[in-house]
Amino acid sequence: MAIRFGPAGIPIQCQGTSTIEGIECCSKLGLGAMEMEFVHGVRMKDDVAREAATLAKKQDISLSSHAPYYVNLCTSDEQKIHNSKKHIFESARTTFLCGGNITVFHPGFYQKLSKDEAFAIAKKNLQDIEVSLKQHSIKIRLGAETVGKKSAFGGLDENIKLSQQLEMVEPAIDFAHLHARGDFRITSEKDYLAIFDKLEKELGDYVKRFHCHFSEINYSDKGELNHFVLGTNNEPPFKPFMKVLAENGYSGTVICETPKLDLDALLLKKEYEKMKKGL
Repeated sequence: MAIRFGPAGIPIQCQGTSTIEGIECCSKLGLGAMEMEFVHGVRMKDDVAREAATLAKKQDISLSSHAPYYVNLCTSDEQKIHNSKKHIFESARTTFLCGGNITVFHPGFYQKLSKDEAFAIAKKNLQDIEVSLKQHSIKIRLGAETVGKKSAFGGLDENIKLSQQLEMVEPAIDFAHLHARGDFRITSEKDYLAIFDKLEKELGDYVKRFHCHFSEINYSDKGELNHFVLGTNNEPPFKPFMKVLAENGYSGTVICETPKLDLDALLLKKEYEKMKKGL
């Protein structure tokens, strides 16, 4: 399958609450991916991670992860920087043990920094993380998530620039965040095509392995407020997105972040397959 769909966390249709049970549940539901949510800290033991890797390979489930929310790579607070690096490293290490391919993280906040200053600090700290990962022979992508608030560092252009200058970093495209922050107001097929055209122009074959989050979203002048289930406000719309994916030969993973997780992931998959069938 050129496009894999999965939930951000354990499927809500799953009776269990463990990563192992989540992988089994995704397989039974016909989904091809699952994002492990380490958002409150990495608590998975190494033996469980290795078991998850074996099962995910057997069931053909592509695993990824989301690092803890309390990461800020743009701060001058040395303790916060130390903790942020540790959170991302531990998330990436555990994901690698699970056989996963990418760890998504929120880059940080501008606070009183200029955009250029925030970029320089984030880049330096990510370089340090890359060095640590290489020293431990951990081969994984670090997904800089496009953020949803105007006060946050990590807009699409910033994350593309990080990816161009760092070996292990790639954007993790959150379309709802792009829309809410105002980086791209997404209303039609044309808007999705513009985003993918930009990614292909700037990052080449990234569009053959992209990693993204999708939901509809509620937002204010300052950016995102909360995520909606599909069909709530059509911001951004999912049907044009599935059409663009079906018609243009892109390959990658779509992680559903709506409150309905796997239910909406299956809705996305159904729409995508309908579009593919119609070609």
